[in-house]
Amino acid sequence: MEATSDRPVSFISGQFLSRAPLGSTVTIDVDQLVVGNRITQAAATCSYEDVVVLRASAGLGGRELGVDRSWLSAPNVPPPEECPPRGRTSETGYSFTDQANIRLAGQEPGQKTVRYWARLPESLASTAPGLIALADLLPSGMRVSLDSAFRGSSLDHTVRIASLVTSEWVLMNIEAATIRNSIGHGAIQLYAQTGELLAIGSQSFALSKLTGDLDR
Repeated sequence: MEATSDRPVSFISGQFLSRAPLGSTVTIDVDQLVVGNRITQAAATCSYEDVVVLRASAGLGGRELGVDRSWLSAPNVPPPEECPPRGRTSETGYSFTDQANIRLAGQEPGQKTVRYWARLPESLASTAPGLIALADLLPSGMRVSLDSAFRGSSLDHTVRIASLVTSEWVLMNIEAATIRNSIGHGAIQLYAQTGELLAIGSQSFALSKLTGDLDR
């Protein structure tokens, strides 16, 4: 959608409908629904063969009026080099999160707030694609809040970009909200190492099976 509109994403919300096999080709169809002087409203459909994998909507663009600010502040946590690494959490080792350098910045099983530092190659973590991908760690953090390992899948995923300050590490502040009828809901804030708010997000996900004690 950024490439089609030639405008940066401000927010994006996706609904996960199916899965594409590893190594497959996914086709992305973009529809620019409204193109304004400053903002484009767009939608995208991602398909594998005849199966829709993901539908997304986004707002792109904006303007500079000199009023940019943030009312959220980063929590006080140890720096990444003082935090222990998180081990693999997927059975295959092919999960996106298994390829990221993730450090445990504060977690207490059963409590609502979980904090991670994360680093991706070449400061990708603080770019819009990196922030959108890292925000998908929300269900992983809520395993700690539930104090139980589980299998599941994301239902939707919304990320709103606040800043694109370059940062090698990104601090994620994950807040569990509720689980009802095996559907979990939570929120996340992502911060630069220097404290700037980079993005906020929210997600709903389905739990398919409890798999035992918390593995981290």
